[in-house]
This record gives sequence, C-alpha cells and structure tokens, in this order.
Amino acid sequence: MDNVGYLIPADVVRAFLGRISGNNIYTLSPAVPYRWHALENKSLRLYHKVPEHVHGVLLVSVCESVSHALQEGDVLTMIDGKSVADDGQVCLRGDELIQHRYMLRGKRVDEPTVFTVFRKGQQVECTPYVLEDIPSICLRWASVDYQPDYLILGALVLLPLSWSLRSSKKCGTRLVSDCVNWCQKWPSEWEGKEGLVVLTTIFSHELSFSYSRPWRRVTKYNDTSVLSLEHLRNLWQESCTVATTSEETTFARIELEDDDPVIFEVKAAMAAQSSILDTHQIPLASKIHRPNPKYKQYRKDK
Repeated sequence: MDNVGYLIPADVVRAFLGRISGNNIYTLSPAVPYRWHALENKSLRLYHKVPEHVHGVLLVSVCESVSHALQEGDVLTMIDGKSVADDGQVCLRGDELIQHRYMLRGKRVDEPTVFTVFRKGQQVECTPYVLEDIPSICLRWASVDYQPDYLILGALVLLPLSWSLRSSKKCGTRLVSDCVNWCQKWPSEWEGKEGLVVLTTIFSHELSFSYSRPWRRVTKYNDTSVLSLEHLRNLWQESCTVATTSEETTFARIELEDDDPVIFEVKAAMAAQSSILDTHQIPLASKIHRPNPKYKQYRKDK
C-alpha cells in the first residue's frame, strides 16, 4: 500500500516483543477478567450504595481466575494506582484519556496488576496478581486459536463457531444471539464444552430431502451433549463402526438449538457422505487441527 502511514505506540511494541520467547513462541496478552458497567447513572449508584465521592466501574461478572481478589458487585476504583472514572476511562498521560482495559491488555509477561475496589463501604487494595489470557468458547483469531476445521457428516457440513463465522451475512440473528450468550460465559460455565459446533450447509442429496435448517448450533448427537467438533466426529465414527458390524438399523440424530433435529439412517448417511466427497472433490470427510504450538497462554505455575 502506498502513501499510508501507521503508527504503533512504543509501549505496544515493547509489550509485544517481550511476549516472544527465544524459540519464537508468543505468550498471548492477558484478557480483562471481568465484565463491567459504567457508574454514571444516579439510580444505579443509589441501588449499589456507591457514595458520591467514589468513582469507578461496577463489576457485574468476575472470572474464576481472579475470584480470590475481585467479587461481583465490587466498584473498581483504581488499577496500579491510576483512578478509574465512572465511564471506565483512566488518564494515560496528562489529560489524555483511554479505556482502562488498555492497562490490562498491555501488560508485560509476569507483570503484576494491583486492583483497588470499593467493597462494603471500604476501599480494598487487592493482592498483586499476574493476569493471563482467558480463552473464549467462540474462537477468535484465525491461525491463532483456530484453523479452518470442518466435518462432513452424511450430507451435513459442520464447523466450529468462531467470531468470523458469526460475522457472516448468512448467520441469522438467532445464532448470533446464541453466540453472544455463550461468549459471556467464563470457562467454568462451559458445561464441559471445548467449543461450539454449527451446521452451516446441507448438501443436496436424497439423504437430506426435506431437511432445510442450516446455520443452527448443534447441541446433541444421539442424546449425548456435543462438547466440540472433534467430539462430534468421534461420536459419528463410533456410529459408523456399530452400523458396519450390526445387522440392526441404526440412526444418527443431530439435535439443533431452537429447531427440529436432523435424523439419518447411518448406513445411508455413510453412502451419501462417500458420494458427496467424490462429487465435490473433497479429499477428507473432516479436518481438525491441533492447537497452534507457536502460541501459548500464560500460567502462573509455568
């Protein structure tokens, strides 16, 4: 690109370079370990008994990783000695204002953070804590925490739910709402899931006749909760093994969020899958990558 200038603050560059180890592995930046609400509304302040002289933001949800220091209902008043305004801004230099999450996201590896909160009528300075990246169940960055994975099950195309997928024009409001709801959950609230699976496409085939419900989240397979795309693939492969060794007719029941299930006879689905792969010149029925070894999450015990 010609005649385009792009300035990166020196602090951002230093923090980035400090997160690259000698073997070119990047330690992901820390995440904001809470969700917050501005305290500019008088009624909200009165309800939570926040005095006029106290300024900061209300913590409405706290990740389990910092639950020893922060609590839901705390008013976050300071970060590393810098005052937090009622709208969440802090003074960076002089009268320059910036959202307080910048101070957390820009931390160096092993650099502790000191939170000060207003709790039960008192100012409390929390024990210094080194923040870490908090994974999202909705995958965020291509080639960092997800690859172009897929699974073809019979005539269905299934993908892991990611932010880029959620932004697709084909993604309906129902799925977007479901995605947002899950993205607000901390890892301890994932119900054992490692990721979310979405049915995006139904190939035209005799097997899929009358089925038309793409862009729905898959919830269960034969009454078993789906924990990830890999988990669903394993369940499907188990069904195929049983179908080829049993004389009884077996079925694959794929339950969808807010929609009717898709049901296939397993042997018919296996034959349709083979035909679809050959017709569309798809070399593999699934592709599921391992986590990118060049990126890691910071852990205090490592």
